[in-house]
Amino acid sequence: MSRILNFSKRNFKEVLRDPLIYIFCLGFPVVMLLLFQIISHYSSGHTPMFELTSLLPAIIMFSYTFIMLTMSLLVSKDKQTFFLKRLYSSPMKPHHFVLGYTIVGLIIGIVQTVICILSAFLIALITNANFISFGNVILLTISQLPILITNIFLGILFGTLLSDKSAPGISSIFISMAGILGGCWMPIETMGGFKTFCKTLPFYPSVYLGRIITNATKNLNSPYTFDNTAIWGIVTILIYMITSIVLSCFIFKKNMVSDK
Repeated sequence: MSRILNFSKRNFKEVLRDPLIYIFCLGFPVVMLLLFQIISHYSSGHTPMFELTSLLPAIIMFSYTFIMLTMSLLVSKDKQTFFLKRLYSSPMKPHHFVLGYTIVGLIIGIVQTVICILSAFLIALITNANFISFGNVILLTISQLPILITNIFLGILFGTLLSDKSAPGISSIFISMAGILGGCWMPIETMGGFKTFCKTLPFYPSVYLGRIITNATKNLNSPYTFDNTAIWGIVTILIYMITSIVLSCFIFKKNMVSDK
C-alpha cells in the first residue's frame, strides 16, 4: 500500500505542475456554468437544459473528460521519458502503477465535483433559483462516480498505448463526443433515433441519471423520471466502466512485460 501511495504522491505533484489542470479541469467548468446561465437569462428561461438543475449534471460529466486528457498526458509522458521503464525494475507490480494513477484521477474528480456544485450553489443564491438538497448533492456525486472512473481508466489506456503527442488528440475526440452525444447542451430527447444511439454510450446515461436526481425538466411540463432509459443507462455505464478498467490493466501489464 505504501508503494501505491508514494507513487500517487509523485503523480499528484506532477499534475499540479501542469497549468492544464487549473485551466481545463478546474476553471473551464465554472466558466461554462456561468456562460450557460447568462444564455439562459437572455433566453427568458425558455431553454430548460440551460437551467441550473439540468446544467449541473452535464457540466460535472463533461468536466471529467478533461481528467481523461490529464491522465493520458501523465502516463504517456512517463512512458516517453523512460520514467516507467526505470521503475519496472522495482518491486512494484502493474496494479501498483495503475492504482497510483487512479488515486490522482479520483482526487481531481472529487475536487472538480465540489467546485461545480459550490459554483452552482452560489449562482442559485445570486439568481434566486431553486437548488438541490444536501442529500441530492451526495446522490448526484455518487451517480457520477462510474463515468469518472471510466474517464480515468480510458486516460490510463490512451497514455499506455499512445505517445504524448497523439494521446491528447484522441482524448480531444472523446471530449467532443461527451459534449455532443451526452446531451449536455443539446435536446437529445427530441432527436428520435439519434437519442437511441446516444443511449449506447456512457455520456448521455450519466447526464440523464444526474438530471433525475436534480429534478430537472426535459421541457416545461416533462420532468426527468427513473424510467427504462435510466435503468438501462445504469447497465450501460457499468459495462463501460468495467471494460475500461479491464482493458487499461491488461494493456498496462502487457506493455510493462514487453518493456522489461
